[in-house]
Amino acid sequence: MDRCDFVVPLASLIGTLIVILSVCDSAIHILLSAFEWPMWFGLSMPLSLVVAIFVSVGTGTAFYYAEIIAAQVWLKLRVRNKPAEEHWMFGDAKRIVRQGQKLPIGLLLICILGEVILEEILWRGYLVSYATDVLNISVHYAIIISSLAFGMNHLAYGLANVISKTLFGIILSLMYLASGSLLPCILCHQVFNLMVFRIRIEWQS
Repeated sequence: MDRCDFVVPLASLIGTLIVILSVCDSAIHILLSAFEWPMWFGLSMPLSLVVAIFVSVGTGTAFYYAEIIAAQVWLKLRVRNKPAEEHWMFGDAKRIVRQGQKLPIGLLLICILGEVILEEILWRGYLVSYATDVLNISVHYAIIISSLAFGMNHLAYGLANVISKTLFGIILSLMYLASGSLLPCILCHQVFNLMVFRIRIEWQS
């Protein structure tokens, strides 16, 4: 059952999106419009593509290293020899990653990459758009709601990860609104997750 830790979230995201598509008339339109070509500040299509790649890869990489540095600083200053406090902040991160190591590397990679796409469709493409376009909620509140939900979705990894992913959700939401497309968000999120994916190799060695 431990191996299901990486399959259950993927299945639950698929189930959630199926329910949304089946009960909400505007869901398909919202989701399709989220995959329009990213346009940045009225730039031409080729320049928009260059900007999208640069911003997405740069942001994903920068956030990965910022999260690592912040975690190391916090551990050094606060945890020291207090394992209970470390668990409170970082949850079952190591246990979950080790469980993922039991999966074939190809299946684990599919789960990680597939989950990113579904998360972006749900938390940014649907939730932000639905809150602003259908419920007429302020874009600021829509970003906060979406980002908090995205952060809480990582609760198993501890409070530090909830805070980190909430901030990441805000960045991804702003990227989505700035470009008018989910594609930069997906690329940014994939870059971040692929860098985290290296932990599998590092912890195995």
